[in-house]
Parts: sequence; C-alpha cells; structure tokens
Amino acid sequence: MSENIFRKKIILPLVSLLKQGVDPSRLSIALSSGAVIGVFPILGIATVACTCVAAFYRLNLPAIQLANYLVFPMQVVLFFPFLAIGEALTGNSLDAISKEKLIETFDLGLVPAVQELTQYFILACLGWALALIPLFVILYFALKKFAVRLQTTFR
Repeated sequence: MSENIFRKKIILPLVSLLKQGVDPSRLSIALSSGAVIGVFPILGIATVACTCVAAFYRLNLPAIQLANYLVFPMQVVLFFPFLAIGEALTGNSLDAISKEKLIETFDLGLVPAVQELTQYFILACLGWALALIPLFVILYFALKKFAVRLQTTFR
C-alpha cells in the first residue's frame, strides 16, 4: 500500500515534470548537460550556467537542474582529479592543496582566497574542459537507455 502511495504521490509527478513533452533523447541531453556542468570545479557557477544552457538550447529546465543538484557532492570530489589533469596537461606542479589549507585561505577573506587559489581553479577548469566531452557522451548514452526504459515503464 505505501509503495503505491509513494509511486502515485512522488514518482509519477516527478516523471511527468521531467518529461514535459520531450523525447528520451532531449531528456538525456538535459540530464547529461546538468551533470557535466554540475561538476564544474568552481562553486556557485553551475546553477546559473545550467539555466543559461537550458534557455539557450531549449532544454528541460527542471531536468537539467535536477541533474545539477544531484551531482553537487561530486563537484567537490572531482575538483582534485580535474586539478591533476590540468597539472599533467600544462606541466605545472602546484603545491598540494589540503582541506586545512583551503580553510586557512578562506579565513583570510574571499578576495585573498580567490587570489591565492586562482591557479588551482584555472588548472581544475582546464582538466574539467578536457573531461567534458567524454563525460557527456558516456552519460548521454547511459541516460538515453534509462529514459527509454522509464518512458515505457510509466506510460
């Protein structure tokens, strides 16, 4: 009984909101875009970027933002691999950055922290840009398969 209520009150409205007249391909593009933009290594930019991409390409805004918010924890986790990719690509080797150093840097204030960490952010963004297309392609095909299955299940 509770499973039926959960499906009726939560799952079906969420599915209808995500579908909003789009086919599985467009939904997969929106979800993949939200996920890839959502792991952009600079905090605070992903929501605005997802909104702009959704408006420009006429993608499903709730779907792109849902994917963006779901991958938020990965944004912090993937900062370090993106930084390593950026360092390897450019040949730069920055001092190892730790949680304690980040806290100390931001204790000095926002402007000094940004000035101190700019090189880290630039290299992480470079690593993200390099990983962007492979991540998008993998997510797109996986999510398209899932969206087709979801569409046939909830019809």
